Order: sequence, then C-alpha cells, then structure tokens
Amino acid sequence: MPKQDSSELYLQLLSKHDPEIRAFVRALVPSAVDVADVMQNVSVVAWKKFAELDEPAENFGRWCCVIARYEVLKFRRSKARDRLVLTDELVELISEEAEAESRRRDAQIGYLEECLSELPEKRRILVQEAYAPGSSVKEMAKHRSVEANSLYQMLWRIRQELARCIEGKRKAESF
Repeated sequence: MPKQDSSELYLQLLSKHDPEIRAFVRALVPSAVDVADVMQNVSVVAWKKFAELDEPAENFGRWCCVIARYEVLKFRRSKARDRLVLTDELVELISEEAEAESRRRDAQIGYLEECLSELPEKRRILVQEAYAPGSSVKEMAKHRSVEANSLYQMLWRIRQELARCIEGKRKAESF
C-alpha cells in the first residue's frame, strides 16, 4: 500500500474532526461569522504545523482544539473593545470543560464500538443497517418480511442492551 500523502491525510483528518473542533470554537465565540474566521485560522495554523504532530491519526482532534484555544484567545484580544467578550478565565474554564467532554465522548464511542462487536452478528448487522444513511426501518421490515413495529421493538431492545453494556464498561473503567 503506498504511503499516504501528508496533505491528503491532513484533509481527511480535518474533515473527520471538523465538527468536534467547530463545536469547541462555537462554545467560546459568540457569532457564527466569528466562528468561521477562527476556524479558518485554526485550519491554516494546523496545516503549517502538521508535520510536527506525532501520531496524527490519534492526536489530531485534541491537537486542533489546543490550536483553537490559542486562536480564540488571539481573536478575543483583537475584539477586546467589544462589550460582549468573555474573560480569559471563563474562556479557559469553558475550553477545559469542552476538552473533558471530548474525552468523555471519545470514551463513549469506544464503549459503543466494543459493545457492538460483542453483539451476535445478526443483531449487529441489523443495528448497522438501521443507522446507515438513508436507511428506513419500514423498508428494512419489508425486505425481511416482518412487521415494522416488530423491527422497531427489536431495535429498541438492542439499544437497551447496548446502553446497559456501555454503562457497565463505563463503571468498570471508573474503578
């Protein structure tokens, strides 16, 4: 397999983590226009420093959030005369909470992936089909020659099982 071009990898990682980074910036910047400006600056800085990042596939999202924090602070200094600007301490507190939430979300996704892999194959495939883009439970039921309500019930039971599994893994890890 050929080695992936760094610009291609950067674009893939930026696309993958954009919602996470944008949510982080949105929590710290009041206006959508300003969020777009900060995001553009984050993208440029991240591109310039991408070669310095160790293990990009694992660290890119958090690394960009750190860049975003500094870009938000820089943005805020440029807007210091505006009346509706958060204090540096509050921005720092919000960014710390956003990072903690990102770690919790990553853990939840990891637990979900583990729990999905533990499901019997037929049930796992059913869940994956149900949540695939453009999927319809009614169409799935028709394809399987079962009532849609039966399929909804089965999916509800599987979701409950996944929720219990995730909660069990979360509790086990906290000990």
